[in-house]
Amino acid sequence: MPSDPAIYELSVALIACVGGLISTLEWISNRRQMRDDGLFSWAVFETRGVVIKPEVLERQLNRLVSFRPFLCILGLRLIALVCLPVALWSGHGSAAILTILFGSSLLMHFRCPFGMDGSDQMLTQIFGALLLGNLSGSYVGHKAALWYIGAQACLSYFTSGMAKAVSPHWRDGNVVFAIFNTRTYGYEPVARLLLSRPGATRALGWGAVFMECVFPASVLVGFPACLLFIAWGVAFHVMNAVVMGLNSFFWSFVATYPAVIYCSIAIGTVLQPLFHRWGFTLR
Repeated sequence: MPSDPAIYELSVALIACVGGLISTLEWISNRRQMRDDGLFSWAVFETRGVVIKPEVLERQLNRLVSFRPFLCILGLRLIALVCLPVALWSGHGSAAILTILFGSSLLMHFRCPFGMDGSDQMLTQIFGALLLGNLSGSYVGHKAALWYIGAQACLSYFTSGMAKAVSPHWRDGNVVFAIFNTRTYGYEPVARLLLSRPGATRALGWGAVFMECVFPASVLVGFPACLLFIAWGVAFHVMNAVVMGLNSFFWSFVATYPAVIYCSIAIGTVLQPLFHRWGFTLR
């Protein structure tokens, strides 16, 4: 496997940009709701009482997130998402484009915090890490960006798995069926199938809990063993996208996998001599 961080960085950006395009187009498709008389108008959301100092910054932010300026920002974000992979490949303009993407991500969180989920937060983390790596202009900075993204993925899965493990609702083994049986995230054929198969329901639930908890091991087992974790993650998010409609999670979390593979190869290179001493190998 190649060791050049630029290849993994480009892979992360390509997948993240697809997810960013989908979420940004969803925002634009709901633009009527962001008008002054819409459900998501800034006139409504600014009543949250968020205190921003100094006042001059508050005034500028209020202008940026009002309807027409914010719509322009979303349009600029679309252009930046299309241009980022080309900029990273050519080595020109990537820092400016990532500044637009990271800044617009922060504005999106500020503009409408309701309904933003873990996939949006992960994209913000990815673009922020890539921005810092590119601003550094150094080989070490690019490597650090990949390490941060890989660590963020492992931490996200681990905390999600532990939260499920300590939940009495997940431990009783019926949560998967309950989720698939809801109107918002459910899928009737799957819910009907699981209704008469409690064993399968418990297996799916505990399987998700176990794999999320042990996902950090993906960076310790070396390459190609880490691909087993990657394959599980892809299958897990494909299922969630098809059954629950969580398509944005697929792109934002799968975008971290090139960084996870990079970290696994790097750690494997360090650990392999030690394993050889003990009679093991990471092949």
